[in-house]
Amino acid sequence: MEKNITAIVLAGGKSERMGTDKGLLDLNGKPFIKHICEALEPIVGSNILIVSGNKEYDAFGFTRVEDIIENKGPVGGLYAALNSSKTKVNLVLSVDVPLVSTELLEWLVASHEETLMVTQTTIEGKTSPLIAIYDRSMRVVFGEHIAGKQLKLRTVIEDVKHQTIVVPEKWSDQIQNINTQEEYQNLIK
Repeated sequence: MEKNITAIVLAGGKSERMGTDKGLLDLNGKPFIKHICEALEPIVGSNILIVSGNKEYDAFGFTRVEDIIENKGPVGGLYAALNSSKTKVNLVLSVDVPLVSTELLEWLVASHEETLMVTQTTIEGKTSPLIAIYDRSMRVVFGEHIAGKQLKLRTVIEDVKHQTIVVPEKWSDQIQNINTQEEYQNLIK
């Protein structure tokens, strides 16, 4: 178990396309959030922050963090989480990737260079800034971007020293985002 890493799960979105809180959707008898936390625990132990205003997440036994400044999207969620984190290295996931494995996440952590502010993933030309590693110091950058009303996460990342790494093909199915009812129905078939 790695004590020098905090896991951050962003679960505070409005889930407008899904119509319900994605993290609480059932997959094989467990909610998405449970699948994600089980993949994270061998790496971070119980050092998991769930960013959400939904008190239902308290039942999972991890620290829940609410946005410091509401309605700022992923930039606001990361700002709140990184302000609560006690570690330099933070493994960030969105709540809509229930298929991630510990093996994929260990690879991501091992691929991160501590001189970088962000290590994000990509597959088939699609970048995933919410399957990534963030340096805790990014909280300052996020705060500045919120103050300047610049809330596009990809733009924030472009402004800092970062790397984008290609996810090996063997894990490509693990990083699919489940955002709509159609995607969810295809997943549970």
